[in-house]
Amino acid sequence: MAMCGRVFSNRPIPHAILERFRGLTVEWGDGRWWERARKSTVLINWFTPVTGEMLSDPGCLRLIIARSSGYDHIDVKAAEEKGVCVANQPEIISEAVAEQALAGILAALRRLVDRHSYFPKWEQQGWPTHLAGGLVAGRRVGLLGAGRIAVSLLVKLLPFRPSKILYYSRTPKPRLEQAYGAERVSLDELFMESDILVNSLPLNDETRGLVTDDLLALLPEGAVYVNVGRGGTEGDGAVYKAWERRPDLFFVLDVHPEEPLPMGSPRAKLYGKPRIIMTPHTAGYSVESRVGTTLLSLMQAKHFLDEGCVWNPVNKACRPCGSKRMNIWEVIAEARRIASEIGLKP
Repeated sequence: MAMCGRVFSNRPIPHAILERFRGLTVEWGDGRWWERARKSTVLINWFTPVTGEMLSDPGCLRLIIARSSGYDHIDVKAAEEKGVCVANQPEIISEAVAEQALAGILAALRRLVDRHSYFPKWEQQGWPTHLAGGLVAGRRVGLLGAGRIAVSLLVKLLPFRPSKILYYSRTPKPRLEQAYGAERVSLDELFMESDILVNSLPLNDETRGLVTDDLLALLPEGAVYVNVGRGGTEGDGAVYKAWERRPDLFFVLDVHPEEPLPMGSPRAKLYGKPRIIMTPHTAGYSVESRVGTTLLSLMQAKHFLDEGCVWNPVNKACRPCGSKRMNIWEVIAEARRIASEIGLKP
């Protein structure tokens, strides 16, 4: 058997990042990449599907690092059956997604997009008093999903003084309840009682199609629905049907059932409509997350090779690390320095 390599990336990694990991051998290539990945111990995967068929013979591979928060492009169960650990990099991406969720909430309630579109009409049609908008203060916030993104968003939202924090999760979250006063409720209650509802659910068998148009129709008058989780957590056409039924609602949509979203689809027809904000699954994008997740991936790869454990395991083939990695805020600062070195701009 050929000797196993160390780390393989299916996209190039800038030298400014690699030089911070002297002694760590990293190869890359996009042609016949899986054949080369199988000859390596660690794969750093950049959003490329890794299927069960591919994993039927993983070769030397023992760790797949998703250079992202989501990992639904990797057959995690098949990897586990073959003893291949899968880990992700959610820390900085979660911060970016939470910031965009907050931006979307504020943009919706303050009618920023509609006010921007109205600007050329101002001189002829006068003041846009019909675009009064509203405040976050005193509104009830609902969290559909209570992971990293939800917690980060909650920390950012609290200074705006929401009146109540509700959440729906399969299991209780004592830290969320004790630290932030959040209340766990049923799915129906979450939709009925949330003036601002943020969906940050991952996509799996339990969440697929969970959000229906009937649930969305339960939202209070003028509520804001934000989806920065996965588009597949919504039922077929749920948002479009809900928009037809409830034109008073605001929709902030970063993720979609099909990506890229075909412009002929019903959902794409919502683009440009009042009270709709749509972005092309870019909530996790930022200079800091782009560079920082690569830094964290290499840290995780090195630690796995040195210690045999990972910080962010997503299947049972992994051994979790007990030790802490570099402070996330230090990683963000380092990512900014590297971005400046390589000329990467916001």
